[in-house]
Order: sequence, then structure tokens, then C-alpha cells
Amino acid sequence: MRSSFILTTVALAFAATSTQALAQNTLAQRIARAPDGVVHVQFAARPGTCGDGEDMIGFRKALFARSFQSIGDWNAPNCRPGPVRVALSVASGKVTRINTTVGGGWPRTNERVTDLGAVPSSEAATFFFALVPQLEGRGGEKSRLLLPAVLADDPDALPRLIALARDNARVQETRRQAIQWIGLLGNAGVVPVLVEFARGGGASPAGEDIDVDDEAPGKKGLATGAMAALSTLEEGVGVPALIDLARTGTSGTRGAAVFWLGQTGDRRAFAALHGVIENAREDERIRSHAVFSMSHGGNTPDHEFAYLRALYPRVTSTKMKEAILMGMGEDESGGSTWLIDKARDTREPIAMRKNALFWAGQKKSTPTKDLVAYYRATSEPTLREHAIFVLSQRDDDASLNELMRIARDDSDRQMRSRALFWLGQKDDPRVTKMIGDRVLR
Repeated sequence: MRSSFILTTVALAFAATSTQALAQNTLAQRIARAPDGVVHVQFAARPGTCGDGEDMIGFRKALFARSFQSIGDWNAPNCRPGPVRVALSVASGKVTRINTTVGGGWPRTNERVTDLGAVPSSEAATFFFALVPQLEGRGGEKSRLLLPAVLADDPDALPRLIALARDNARVQETRRQAIQWIGLLGNAGVVPVLVEFARGGGASPAGEDIDVDDEAPGKKGLATGAMAALSTLEEGVGVPALIDLARTGTSGTRGAAVFWLGQTGDRRAFAALHGVIENAREDERIRSHAVFSMSHGGNTPDHEFAYLRALYPRVTSTKMKEAILMGMGEDESGGSTWLIDKARDTREPIAMRKNALFWAGQKKSTPTKDLVAYYRATSEPTLREHAIFVLSQRDDDASLNELMRIARDDSDRQMRSRALFWLGQKDDPRVTKMIGDRVLR
């Protein structure tokens, strides 16, 4: 009995000592003890995370690279699931820089490497959230600062992000990123938090409704960021809040909410945008902004473009007409033909006809032959000159050939001169030869 008691006591003492040793051997302590150089840490990624092992990281609607980030629909076949790998530059026990990748292998380096292997995701998240104040003021890839913290498969990310977004001691970019990730990770439960920021309460101790156009720069970034986050919440749970902001916010808040409604692709959002557009009492800027939003969301249904085409003859505002013409530049179901028809319509003011022709020319799907036919059929000098400019903005043989034909053979000296001017902006050996031949003559 006595020997059994002694063994049990020793075992318990050993367990207590081991637990104490582990508690004193946190990830932060292991990194602080590492020699100067690079420390490698890897951990399990949150479901839905992918990467190319180098520059690109994807999560749900977000795609991150060192040169850009995109929120919305994206397609990257080389984005594959894998662990999160973080290479930390360490000097005198302090982290000076982090490089986050997903999948693949470790980036090459000539510095001394200390590999800490795989660590629990919860421990990694705790460490990288705590590292934010140390790194946020430094240069480098600020847009990727939160990546290792939020991509770790840890359930406590949302409360940490909300606390970070509300922390007035943090720089604006850090708080804006935190709000963005609240939208990417959150559900219906975060809507009140995001609405608080959208109305200025998250950035203002008084909680007043702030006009996004007039607010201080720091508050503006948080308010607009919150509306963007509402638009990215899964299953459209943020759409009703955006609709309410578009109806009841200040002028700047309504304008921003209208824009983000158009990015959701949600039928409720489009119905709300119709209401804004049809409201004659609404600010004309916001109404035209609603037209832009619904046509430039990237996933606008064909019937919404049909709505805009039917709307065009009913509006009298120049600003609204211009917004519709621009929007038709995004319509792949018949926008090119409609724009060319408007450019030909002699009942339209010259300015509108020029506008229609410009947006037709900007559409890659508009056949160059239609623009060439427009030039040849038009007698109005202002429109002919504008058609030459529109052709000059395209990069294909048909447009180049037409410009060269005009420069050589057009009966109008002014049109020959304009075509020659725009040809001179192109770096093409055929143009060089043509100009050289003209000089020799």
C-alpha cells in the first residue's frame, strides 16, 4: 500500500510539473527564445481556406495577394486547401515581420530557420491576435496583418475581432480589416455590431448617426467597411440591414448602403434599388448611384438590365441618363446593340449620343465592325471625331485598319488629322511605316 501511495504521489507531482512546464512553454515564449532569423509555424486552417503555397490565399468571398485583395466572386483553380504556414522574421526575440501562406512548402530563405512544427490552431490564433499591436505600425503588407489570426481554425475569432474593431488605440486600417473579417466569418448574430459601425456608433463614443460623406476619415473607413461587411455575410443575412440603412441613414450612409446592396446579387436588394431609383424625392446623386450599383455588381441578372433600358426614356435627368448608359456597358445580353442604337438616335442630344458610343466602344463584346459602320454612316463632325477616338481605344486589327484608312483616304481633312493623331499614340510597326511613307512623300 505504501509503495502504491508513493508511486501515485510521484505520478501526480510529475504531471503537475509537466503541466507547469507546458504552461511556461507557450508559442510566444518559444518564439522569443528562438535565435535571430526566421521561425516557421504551421497550424490547421479554418474550413474554406485555400492557397497556392506562395502569394495567393482565398477564403469564402475573399481573395488575398500581395498586390491586391478582392471581395466577391472569384475563380482560382490553383487555390487548394492546406495548412496555414507563417514565416516570422525574428530579431532579439521580437517578431518584426510575418509572411503567411497556405499549402505548398516553405519559402526559400538564406537566413537561419527555426522550425517549431505544427501548433494548435487556438494557440496560434491567441498569439497572432496578441501580435497585432506590435506589428500594425510597421510598414509592409498591412492588408495581410490579420490573416494568420483569422485563418486559424479557432472558434473565438469573432469576439476577438469585434474587440479589435472597437479598440480606439488601434490604427484605422487594423480596425477596418477586423470589420471586414467580421463580415467574412460572421452570421446573423454580428448584424447589430456592423450596423452600429455603419451608423457611426462603433467609431463614435456618442453613437450618433454619421454622414459618410462628411465624417472624419477614420470613422468613414469604419462605416463604409461595415456596410461592405454586411454585404458579404453568408446567405444574405446582412441585406435587410443594408436596405434599412439605404432608407433611413444620412445622405452619405444611404449612398454607401445603395452601393453595397448592388454587390450582393440578392433579389431583395434589387427591389430596394428600384425603390431608390423611382423615388423622385431622393437625392439625384443617390438615385444615379443606385443605377451604377445595380449594373456593376458583377452578378446582375439580365432582367435588371432590361429594367434599366426601359427606364431610360422615362427619366429626364442628365445624370440618371449618363448612369444608365454607363450601366449598359456591363450588359452582355444586348447592351452593345442598345448603345449603338442610342448613339444613332437623332432625337438624343449629341452629348448623350457620344456617351452611348463611348460605352459601346469600351465593351469588348461590341464588334469593331459596328463602330466602323457607325463612323462611315455618320455625317455629324462631332460624332465622327468622337468615333475616331472610340476606335483608338480598342486594341485590334480592325480598329487599327480603319484608323489608317481614315488617315490616308478620308475626304475630310480634319478627320484625317484626328486619325493620324491617335495613330501616333500607338506602338505598331504598321503605323510607323505609314507615317514614314507620308513623310517621304
